[in-house]
Amino acid sequence: MARAIRYWYLIAISVVISLTIAYLRNRYTVRIYPVTASVIIREREESSGGDLLYKNSLLDPYRNYLNEPYIIRSYPLIESVIEDLNFEVAFYKEGKIKTSEAYGLPIKVRLLERNGSYGASLIFKALNEETYSVRDEEDKIKSEKVFRFNDSVKYLGHYFVILKNADQSVESIKNAPLLLTFLDPLGITDSYVGGLRAEWAEEGSGVLNLTITGPNPAKEIDFMNGLISRYQLYDLDKKNQTAERTIQFIKSQLANISDSLKIFEGQLQQFKINNTSDQLNEEARRLFDKLNPLEIQRTDLIIRSNYYDYLIKYISGGKNLDLVILPSSVGVDDAILAGLVNRMIDIQLELRLFISKGLTENPTVQTGMKRLEEIKGNLLESVKSLRVTDKFKSDLLNKQIAELEKQIDHLPTAQRQFVTIQRNYSLLEGIYVFLMQKMSEAGISKAANVSDIAVVNPPMQGGAITPNTRQNYLFGWALGLILPIAVFVLLEFFNQRIQSKEDIDKITNIPFIGGIGHNESKDNLAVSSKPKSAVAESFRAIRSNLNYFTGNQLKKVFMVSSSISSEGKTFSTINLATVFAMSGRKTLIIGADMRKPKIYSDFELDNDKGLSGYLSQLSTFNEVVQRTSIENLDLVSAGPVPPNPSELLLTGHFETLLKEALQTYDYIIVDTPPLALVTDAFVLAKYADHTIFVVRQNYTPRAFLNDIQDFYTAGKLKNISIVLNDIYKSGFGYGYGYGYGYGYGYGKRKNGGGYYS
Repeated sequence: MARAIRYWYLIAISVVISLTIAYLRNRYTVRIYPVTASVIIREREESSGGDLLYKNSLLDPYRNYLNEPYIIRSYPLIESVIEDLNFEVAFYKEGKIKTSEAYGLPIKVRLLERNGSYGASLIFKALNEETYSVRDEEDKIKSEKVFRFNDSVKYLGHYFVILKNADQSVESIKNAPLLLTFLDPLGITDSYVGGLRAEWAEEGSGVLNLTITGPNPAKEIDFMNGLISRYQLYDLDKKNQTAERTIQFIKSQLANISDSLKIFEGQLQQFKINNTSDQLNEEARRLFDKLNPLEIQRTDLIIRSNYYDYLIKYISGGKNLDLVILPSSVGVDDAILAGLVNRMIDIQLELRLFISKGLTENPTVQTGMKRLEEIKGNLLESVKSLRVTDKFKSDLLNKQIAELEKQIDHLPTAQRQFVTIQRNYSLLEGIYVFLMQKMSEAGISKAANVSDIAVVNPPMQGGAITPNTRQNYLFGWALGLILPIAVFVLLEFFNQRIQSKEDIDKITNIPFIGGIGHNESKDNLAVSSKPKSAVAESFRAIRSNLNYFTGNQLKKVFMVSSSISSEGKTFSTINLATVFAMSGRKTLIIGADMRKPKIYSDFELDNDKGLSGYLSQLSTFNEVVQRTSIENLDLVSAGPVPPNPSELLLTGHFETLLKEALQTYDYIIVDTPPLALVTDAFVLAKYADHTIFVVRQNYTPRAFLNDIQDFYTAGKLKNISIVLNDIYKSGFGYGYGYGYGYGYGYGKRKNGGGYYS
C-alpha cells in the first residue's frame, strides 16, 4: 500500500478515466425499455354467449394450457405480426456517434413485393407534403429520384409505397436525410421470438404475462398489440373451424336421412289410404313401443361403428388431421376418445402454423410430429377397445329385436305391415330431429363465438433497464479505484525488493538505525547544500543513534557498506560525514572502494593520490589527505585503481593509516565496496567501531539481506546496523530515525507534508 499512497495521483487519474468511460457509456449506449402486457385465457364455460345457451362438448375442444406460451411465441404467429406491421422496412437517423431508428413518423412504408436485397438502404428525404426523393446509399454520384407519396414505386428491385398520414405534416422531417432500410423478415422474426417472454402469472392461473424489450417502446407497444390481436384471431379461428366442421357433417347426414325419411313417409301415407284401419291395435302398439327404442340403440351403434371406420381411415391417411369430425358430433360420448381426438387436432393446428411457413425442420415441428404419432397410436387402441364393448351391446340388442320380430310375425298382415312402416319412419324421424337440433345448437355457438383470449393489462412501457446509470458510475468509480490498487498490491506481492522497515524486521534482527528520504536533487552533498531539509534532519537523527550505539568513545571509526552498487552507500557516507563535521568534529572520509573510485568527484577533487598509493607506500598520509569545501571535513580518495586491491588491504598498512588519522580526526568514515561483490568490506570491518549497512527502498533484493543476516549470525559482521535509503513516504515518515533513546523517532510534520518532499 505504500506504493499506492506514493502514486496516489495515478489512482486519481484511473478513477477519472473510469468515470469518463461510464459517462460515455451512459451517454451513448442505446437505452432499452421493457413493454409488458397480460392476457387471460378464459375457461370455456365463460367464453361466449353460445356456450351459455348450450354447453356443447362438440364445440368445447380440449385446451392444453401448457402449450399456450409456446403458441404465442411460435415463429409463424410472430412472423404474421411482423408482416402486418411492416417491420421489415425501417427508417434510421444517423448521428455523429450512433444510428437510431426513427419510429412513429408521419409516413410509413408498405412493401408490395419482396424482391430486393435485404440489408440494402436508400437515402430518403421528404421534399414537401406531396413528394419525396430517394437514392441508393452506395451511389457516389448522389443521383436522386423524386416520387409522390402514396404512389407505388419500383426502385432498385424494391416494390413499395410510402404512405403519408393525411392528418399529419412532414414538416418535422422535411429535407432531413433518413436511411430507409429493407430488413430480412426472418431475422427480425428470430429476434422477436428470442426476445418475447411469456410466463404464467401464477401456477394454475389463466393469466399469461408477456414481456418484450427494445430501444423504441412505441414500436414494441405496437408489436404487443398486434401479437395479442393475432393470438385472439388464431384462437377464434380454431373454435370456428370446429363448429363449421360439425355443421357440415350434420348437413351431410341430414341429406342422406332426408331422402329415406320421404320414402317411408310416402309408404306410411299410402298404407293409410289403402287400409281402412290406420291405427295399431293394442298388441301391435305394445310390440312397436318395445321395438322402437331398441332400434334407436342399434342405429346408434351402427353410427358409432361407421365413425370408428371413418376415424381409422382418416388417421391412416395422415392429412388434415385437424379437420377430423369430433366423436361427440355422432353421439360417441367417450371422454378418453374425445380427449385424444382434441389433442390431435390441437397439435395438428400448431404444426400447421409452422408447416405453412416452410419450417419443417424446426425443432418444434419435429417434437410435435413425435407427439402426433403417439396420440394416433393411442387413438387406434382406444377404438379397438370401444369396438369390443359395442360388439357386446350389438349382439344383445339383435337378440332382443329378433325375439320381438318373431312376435310381430304372428300379427295380422295389415298390422304387421303397419308396424314395419311405422318403426322405420319413427326411427328416421327421431334421428332427423336430433340432427336438426344439433345443427341449430352448433350454428348458435358459432355465431356467438368470441376468443377465449382477453386483455387484462394492455401493453405498457417501463423505465429504461439499460444502461443502468447509477450502477455504471458506481462500477466505474470502484474499478478506477480498485484496479490500480490491485496492480500495486500485486507488484508488492511479487516484488522481491525491500520496501519498508517491516520488510527488514521480517528478515533480520540487525538493529535498524534510521531511514533517509528520497533526495530530489542530483547533488550527493545534500546536507551541505540544504542543511535544513528533511534529508539533512534524517542524517542528524542517524548521527544521534550512532552515538547511542558507540557509547562515550571519543574517537570513532565507522564503515559504510551495502550489498550491491547504487544503493546509496557513497551518498550516505558523504552526508553522514558532513553532519559530524558540521557539529564541529574533525571528520575524515576514506574512499576504500579502490575498484570504482568516485567519491572525490562529488567534492570536485582529484584522485591522483589516495588510499591505493598510501597502501603501496608510494604516498604519505599528508600527501593523500585533501581538504574539502566543507569545514572540518577532509577526504582520502581511493586513488588510482591498483591491480590488487584486496591484497593491499591485507598488508596492515590500512591499520597504520587509521592510527595516524585518529591522531588528528574525531570521526573516520570508511566508504567500502559492496559486500556481495567483493570481500574487501569484511577485511575492513575489523577496524571499524561500527558498521552501517545501507539498504535502498525498492532496489535492494531481499535475498541479499538474508545473506547479511547469515554473516551477522555467524559473527563475521559485528556492531552493525541498517539504514533504509531513498524512502518515498508522505505523511508519516522515517525522516527522524527510529529512536533508541536518541533522535525523534517516527513523527508527522506539522504542515502535513512528507519529510522527503
